[in-house]
Amino acid sequence: MPSQGTRKERGYDYKHEKLRKQLAPDVEAGRKNCWRCGERILAGEPWDLGHSDEDRTKYMGPEHQRCNRATAGRQTQFNGPPVDTSRDW
Repeated sequence: MPSQGTRKERGYDYKHEKLRKQLAPDVEAGRKNCWRCGERILAGEPWDLGHSDEDRTKYMGPEHQRCNRATAGRQTQFNGPPVDTSRDW
């Protein structure tokens, strides 16, 4: 599996951690919406601090972990040919 770069290269630096800590009280209390789907992030629900899909140096805001991770999966599907996971019997 190819490396996706260092933590910093992927956009998880001091600035990321600082902003996440600032937002955490409101997000964890259920007072923020997911920037990607627009729905409320419920208290105690896993969340990520989302980057812009076009520019990873720009933060878009809190998002459901499932929204963030689903987007990453869809993006990797388009980075190369589809992988055939079927077996020949």
